[in-house]
Amino acid sequence: MLRPDSGTRPPRDPTGDTHPRGYLFEEMFAATWDQSLLAGAPASRLPTWLRLAREVYRRQDEYDVVVTWSERLTLALLGLQRLYGTGKPHVALFTQFAKPNLHYPLHLVGRQLHTAFIFSSVQRRFAVTRGLFPAERVFNLHYMVDSQFYQPRTGAEDVIAAVGAEMRDYPTLFAALDGTDLPCHVAAAVVRIPHRIRLIKDRRVPVADLQRTPNPKVSIGLMNGLPGLRDLYARSRFVVVPLLPTQSDNGLTVILEAMAMGKAVIASRTAGQVDAIEDGVTGILVPPGDPMALRAAMLDLWRNPERARAIGARARAQVERHHTVERFCANFVTAFEASMAGTPAPEGWWEAEPLPVEQLNGRLTD
Repeated sequence: MLRPDSGTRPPRDPTGDTHPRGYLFEEMFAATWDQSLLAGAPASRLPTWLRLAREVYRRQDEYDVVVTWSERLTLALLGLQRLYGTGKPHVALFTQFAKPNLHYPLHLVGRQLHTAFIFSSVQRRFAVTRGLFPAERVFNLHYMVDSQFYQPRTGAEDVIAAVGAEMRDYPTLFAALDGTDLPCHVAAAVVRIPHRIRLIKDRRVPVADLQRTPNPKVSIGLMNGLPGLRDLYARSRFVVVPLLPTQSDNGLTVILEAMAMGKAVIASRTAGQVDAIEDGVTGILVPPGDPMALRAAMLDLWRNPERARAIGARARAQVERHHTVERFCANFVTAFEASMAGTPAPEGWWEAEPLPVEQLNGRLTD
């Protein structure tokens, strides 16, 4: 679903100094939410994602392949392809498959999908073992972080950062901090705990309400945009990502941002994070819901800043090897081309050498 002008616009601030670069989909390719497609479509009260799926299906002859990166849009388009005919090859990127409101519909319409891309080995295994897709059609890609915007910076290292709202276990973090005198800033306003059926009975709880007793060493509040968040990472000695048990990759964005900044990360050992951190090497994993284990890990890194920096340096190297925007673009393009040629997906991760952005862009829009 590539726009005709998708190769003509430069990325916003390509230096990566003031804004993350949007090399893939977001700005150069604008793949899933290109609402300009609706400019000439009939007026409708239908949701935008459903109107967009309908319009893409109607105009599918304008494309060689349709690429989507949105659960609702993907399912709507697959439903139309199942109902009215397969149409053009459909490639979709997913963050997870395990949600009931995703994998149940995929059992009905997933056969219409040409190729699925996923960023977690756990989720790939789920898709294959549950029969959503054959293994040869599910490609595993390392997720990306803008390693140019998020890169090591000099900071005071006088605080611990906890960032994010999705499936966060802040009560365990607050319990771990009690009585330690460790300074911590929680960069979140609420936590969101999804119901089994997404967007129905989701719980949104203010972070401040999760503290049993006030702690003068703990501050709570969102940062001033992404540059403000980057400043918090820079002055943090390490970053904590406490998670509720989950098979999804909740917390992955924060983990990769912190790793790209050269920061050690302490995270809950959930099924969804088995790919992100090598315990004791590029980060520290602790049992979920265990404040004593989390406290011990935090005290160890706080009292041993050199160990925290060494872990952070290895984490940064890991990001440079596998998680840069350029690596992600190269992996996607080469895996995409392989899937179109009928090459089966490997059991491991798809890896490709980074290519110049101009070459990547040309290969997707030729």
